[in-house]
Amino acid sequence: MSDRRPVAVTGLSILTALGRGPEAQLSGVPAFTEVQRFDTSALRVRYAALAAETGTLDEELDLAIATACMQAGVDRSTTPLLLAMHSAPACDFGQARVYTSACVSGSTALADAAALISSGRADRIVVAGAYLVEPYQFALFDAGRALASDNVVRPFSTERRGTLLGDGVAAVVLEAGAGLARLAGWGRAGDAHHPCQPAPDGRGLAVALRRALERAGVSPEDVGYVNANATGTLFSDQAEAAALGAVFRSSPPVSSTKGLHGHALEASGVVEFVVMVQALLDGKLPVNAGFLGSDPRCPVDVILDAPRSVQTQVGVSVNSAFGGANTALVVTV
Repeated sequence: MSDRRPVAVTGLSILTALGRGPEAQLSGVPAFTEVQRFDTSALRVRYAALAAETGTLDEELDLAIATACMQAGVDRSTTPLLLAMHSAPACDFGQARVYTSACVSGSTALADAAALISSGRADRIVVAGAYLVEPYQFALFDAGRALASDNVVRPFSTERRGTLLGDGVAAVVLEAGAGLARLAGWGRAGDAHHPCQPAPDGRGLAVALRRALERAGVSPEDVGYVNANATGTLFSDQAEAAALGAVFRSSPPVSSTKGLHGHALEASGVVEFVVMVQALLDGKLPVNAGFLGSDPRCPVDVILDAPRSVQTQVGVSVNSAFGGANTALVVTV
């Protein structure tokens, strides 16, 4: 591991319903409203987290990439681009690889970029993810009864009823060397338990977590925050809690920011990575919104009522997807 180069985060950009910019993401107030962007009159659920005054998906993606590259001081025209999206963008973004591996698309792209930079095969890479709530995916999730019928996402809580979708466009510049933070470790694993349900014991996510921590050279006791995948669905949150319990002797502070900005699907991994980096930089851990009461099957230390002021140098962001795919990213500051 000594011959591996450090992977630095040098540029960040994000848009969600909470606002533009990383600092806007640490609000403790959920951003879900009734959808006016398209007709939902025939649907069971009509709520999502929609950003104000957005351009088209390609316009917002282009702006996110430009903003992150400007902060990092890199030339985007000569920097490789990895995109996490449901499908390839309509506009030409140059030589780009598109990841469409469901809800681990963004985190998989970040892990791939980090591996390329760490091994010396690339000096810098832009990773971006983009999703704006649109009628097709919204209707699919509604038909599958995956959306919360009470219009609230309640990660790890009793009476959780599902997830809600949310706008999310984010970009990250990774480079060899030093920067705002370091992407110190990454891990991936599959449990192949079921096409739609995670393994109840969370074994795939636990393996991904252990691999990421080992690569980062940190112990579970060093972790001061976990940005959870938790979607507010019954089985997924329970399996994730089991994985966290298997890896950590005592639970570090945990929150799923999907309870604030919604589920950005393929872009989630990039969106939540940016949120976690900013949380560590500010020493302000996001709230786990929508919580009604402790679920004995989810014994984690969730951050309640308001963001928690904690100075920690190590955070972990985890994501899981249909098909049993799991990812974990370790950030140090």
